[in-house]
Amino acid sequence: MPAEKSRSFEQDYIRLTETFKALSVFDQFLRGLQRAFLSTQGGHPVDLAPLYEELKDLPSRWNAGPAETVEASMRDLQARLDDASHRLRQVEAPTSPSLVRRYFERVSPDDERIPFYLLRFYLSHPETEDLAPAETDEDLVDKVDYLATVLASGSPNRATEPAKPREEIRRLFEQVLAGAAWPRIDDDLAPEIVRAFDELASRIALTGEFVELVREDGIEGLRNLKHRVARGLAHPDILAAAVSCNLTARSVFQRLYEKEARALRETAARIAEIEHRLSAGDVTVSATLDRYRESRNELEQQTSEGSVRWRQVLDLKYAAAEVLKTLGEFELGAVEVEAAPAVSEGAPPEGAGDSFWEPCLRRFLSSVAAAGTTDAFVDESGLPADSRLEPWEWEVARRAIVRASLSNSDRILLRAAALRVRAENEIEAFRNRSGEETPRELASQARATLAHAEELDRAFTELAEKQPKAEDVDFRRRTRTRLRLQHVTSGLWLALDRP
Repeated sequence: MPAEKSRSFEQDYIRLTETFKALSVFDQFLRGLQRAFLSTQGGHPVDLAPLYEELKDLPSRWNAGPAETVEASMRDLQARLDDASHRLRQVEAPTSPSLVRRYFERVSPDDERIPFYLLRFYLSHPETEDLAPAETDEDLVDKVDYLATVLASGSPNRATEPAKPREEIRRLFEQVLAGAAWPRIDDDLAPEIVRAFDELASRIALTGEFVELVREDGIEGLRNLKHRVARGLAHPDILAAAVSCNLTARSVFQRLYEKEARALRETAARIAEIEHRLSAGDVTVSATLDRYRESRNELEQQTSEGSVRWRQVLDLKYAAAEVLKTLGEFELGAVEVEAAPAVSEGAPPEGAGDSFWEPCLRRFLSSVAAAGTTDAFVDESGLPADSRLEPWEWEVARRAIVRASLSNSDRILLRAAALRVRAENEIEAFRNRSGEETPRELASQARATLAHAEELDRAFTELAEKQPKAEDVDFRRRTRTRLRLQHVTSGLWLALDRP
């Protein structure tokens, strides 16, 4: 065989070998997911052993037969590898990004080839790929973003400092992106996107309080920016900048979380003392204690799984403050817990202290309370004619007004209903300004609504992972509320994006 043709075969063989490595690592990863989380997908669609044997046998054929035969064998092997890859992606696609993260945090692999080849696998699938189980683009972006961060830091542990300088990370991503099927953004546009990530990283690095970190100009802003860039992460400069910002946010999160954890431990001791005194005095424990215990248990479970979420930290922070205030222990002295503002009728404790949710929930529950005093009901449902709510949403709103204890699922439903009503009002405001320039305040409010709608959708996803997806009444209700919110916020996005 001519030397030139032999070199061509060697290059093709190296490419096939790299493809198989990515496929094999992904196969092992998927098996690990299925072992660790039995509620994911069942069955395994491919057997890679015959493909491996055929790959090993290819070099021996180079000088044993016509070049055309070798080329045909390589094309056939490539087609079979592509088919196996596609079938594995069909099985994995419904897996949420949070489940991928939980798996890595549980296993903590120290071999950086694992995230390297998993990234290669994900990036090798084109944007137009038709997968049987639906997976959103945001899910795929989140998976790539997380694995790139693990690869750059060398560990899924949030406390781990970056192991490599940024330029080395960029060169590593160039290798990962070699042969990627995702479209690469124009090199002329990349510097502007890189600058946006770097500016956000600088703001996050200066954050001194946990509450500030999770606002729209902090880690939520980072997530929104990555989703706007989306497939632009296939550019090594952009991916390196995004990951650098991730590592900054991860470091700041860990530092501020440790501060919050110390304050929460002190508060827990204080609340335990109060509970003991109440028990000795035979005093009925307030419903706020039930909410505090539920929030504390959820955070403890997340901590044991190594996957603490900022939303749960704030939930416990404000639940603890509400307990102390309700029981007349609001003067905390050295205990560093930020108390939620006073809550009047029509604003539930779980929204207190949050600059977005508190006014949103107060207006919503005030309207529910006012509607409940009228006689304008619809048929046998007992709903006011203009409530725009589902019966179960109406019920959870009424319970929130009277300060009844709400489960995590109830709180998600309550916020989803309140946000949907807010979005409907904002859409109406856009319609009323037809032909006029949109006020900056209205546009800002709409963007905040859309950002919190994404947050709620992730909360619904996490709730679905914890609870069986059986076709029971509760599942149907949650799904209906979720889809109604998605429908309305889609209309709000279109109104905001109108030329």
